[in-house]
Amino acid sequence: MDPRQTCGMSDAPADSEGSGAARDVAADHLSAFLAPRQGRWWARALRSVATIAVGLLTFDLEAGPSATDLVVIRRDTGRPVIRRSAGTLREAGELLTRAREELASSTVEEFLTRWRER
Repeated sequence: MDPRQTCGMSDAPADSEGSGAARDVAADHLSAFLAPRQGRWWARALRSVATIAVGLLTFDLEAGPSATDLVVIRRDTGRPVIRRSAGTLREAGELLTRAREELASSTVEEFLTRWRER
């Protein structure tokens, strides 16, 4: 028997309405991470060169075209449900943080509705 069950603890957060019922959050079913952009080797190389060039010209090493995608997958199958450009390095980190926060606070349906509209 799981020791958390004997103590009345659970991994699921309580429902925000105060009913005490467990809420099925999206983070239990989906996972978000950053992945290199897909494409042919020459397209990835061109993006890398463009990123370096823009960084040198603007003195901002985080500027330039996106080299990563935000990917949201189903935990059970590993199948991607969302894949979109994550923007610059700074934007990518912020986007991943926001996606993970929303996964932890919304249902699967709510999360997918919001993120597919963006």
